[in-house]
Amino acid sequence: MSKSKTYVFLMLVCLSAIGFDCVDAFDDPTISATEKLRRDQEAVSGRYARFERLLSQMADMLGHEDPERAELLRRAISKGREHAISANLDEIARSLGTGDFGPAAEKQVGVTDSLRTLLKLLQSEDRRSAVEKDRERLNKLLKDVHNTMTDQRGARSVTQNSKAPSNAAPEQQRAADHAEQILKEMKQHDDAQAGEAQSENGKADPDGKSADPENPSSGAGDKPEGDPAKDAKASPNDDTQSDQNPGNQKEPPSDPSEESSSENPSDSDSKSQKQNQGGSGESSQSQDSKQSEQTPGREQMEAARNLMQEALEQLKQQQREKAVDKQDQTIAELQKAANELEEMLRQLREEEKEMILAALEARFQRMLALQTQIYEGTLDLAATPRKEWTDNAVSLCRDLSQQQAELSQDCSQTTGLLREDGTSVSILVAVEDIEFDMGSVAARLQNTKVSLLTQTMQTDVIEALKELIEATQREMEEMKSEERQQQQQSQSRKKPPLVELMAEIRVLRSLQLRVNRRTRQINELLRGSSSEDDDDLLPQLGELAERQDRLRESARELAKRMEQQR
Repeated sequence: MSKSKTYVFLMLVCLSAIGFDCVDAFDDPTISATEKLRRDQEAVSGRYARFERLLSQMADMLGHEDPERAELLRRAISKGREHAISANLDEIARSLGTGDFGPAAEKQVGVTDSLRTLLKLLQSEDRRSAVEKDRERLNKLLKDVHNTMTDQRGARSVTQNSKAPSNAAPEQQRAADHAEQILKEMKQHDDAQAGEAQSENGKADPDGKSADPENPSSGAGDKPEGDPAKDAKASPNDDTQSDQNPGNQKEPPSDPSEESSSENPSDSDSKSQKQNQGGSGESSQSQDSKQSEQTPGREQMEAARNLMQEALEQLKQQQREKAVDKQDQTIAELQKAANELEEMLRQLREEEKEMILAALEARFQRMLALQTQIYEGTLDLAATPRKEWTDNAVSLCRDLSQQQAELSQDCSQTTGLLREDGTSVSILVAVEDIEFDMGSVAARLQNTKVSLLTQTMQTDVIEALKELIEATQREMEEMKSEERQQQQQSQSRKKPPLVELMAEIRVLRSLQLRVNRRTRQINELLRGSSSEDDDDLLPQLGELAERQDRLRESARELAKRMEQQR
């Protein structure tokens, strides 16, 4: 199965699991409404259990072919268990069976939110790709806006210093043409986005029905005859009319004009006024939604374009002061457009940063679990002296070596992710050290070496992973707290770091302490008489020297960043 087909299949399964309102398996009229709700809820619970099993199977299937997507599926499984979705679904079914509708309804709201979170996580892969494309597009627009601003400033300078203001008209026309091109690109993108949204809405409501009670002709369908609610409302009036008119028929007015004039003019005016207010309310809502879907800065660019045209007219009429005033307003609007684009770029970077940190944490958590299992297996083998090993013990040790090698490959992919981001210093060094230690442990296990040196490397890896998990979790918590107080933060076009400076320093300190501890351990081993590790200790010292040198370079890089932030 191809990657795209696999993902499409996954999304279909996920959507089917979320569909509470599509479960209608029990239409037996003999059972009570409460029992029917309970059975429907149990059907949803069973569907979610099947969905979770499918996620696990697909994660195993994609483990080697597409480890990134397999990791995403495992994160989704962990997130579902963290939110206790399955347990909550079962509890809702029990509550419905006993008639406790209030607690059941509250639980359903929570489970629905959890499922939306799960769906958002599964879609995060596509979201990250979309964020990257948006960043590229907005960066290009921002560059074009700054170039247009430069052209506009040049036109203003010519207007101010030239003998004839009309001499600045070509410069002003060039700036206006650039603004028009930017607006054209913005409009094309916004129209395409609106078309996609409209298409998705059409798929979501294929019958085109509308539940708007104010507008039954908008697609709500024909109303059934003999509506009970309608008959109940009409019955009192019917009884009164039958008393006054035994024929149960209204007497026609003597003059047709009386019928038309019988309605109070003030009532008709108020009705039309309400209709106008309703229409204006709908139009304002649609206008707000359009503005929210627009590219940031488009409104300011339209204002700048209009001001440019006005300035051009003033230049042709040789009105210098008025033209300069329009040009100053244009520059201000262009600056506002640039600020809007920069703010959106900052938000996209923060969103991307949060997704990367979440992916890193999930990777570190998985590596920690697997490394702990390998370490425990190593301890079990080390409990038996090497001379007493059976062939089965040797085979188990080689299996541990294979598992450690595969884990080292996963760590290598994480290293590539951090190098691609390019903003982290100490985190990258820490993961590189973990990758090297994992490779060394895999080689030692392949040679059936499970001595204290092997175990020391494994414990160092476990401690390093725990520290990295703590660092990423702390960073995400700080991001969430900063989002609430981000309004006063200065805008910058520089790429913000994946991990803040203080977190980098804390990780660097942990790395240095780990090098010191490993140095003392190797020194103690050299003083001992363990012949098994003698051949490996000197190369280990050489590796520690290289790590110390990398830590020194990383400290220099962090010192430079501190100087730049002052």
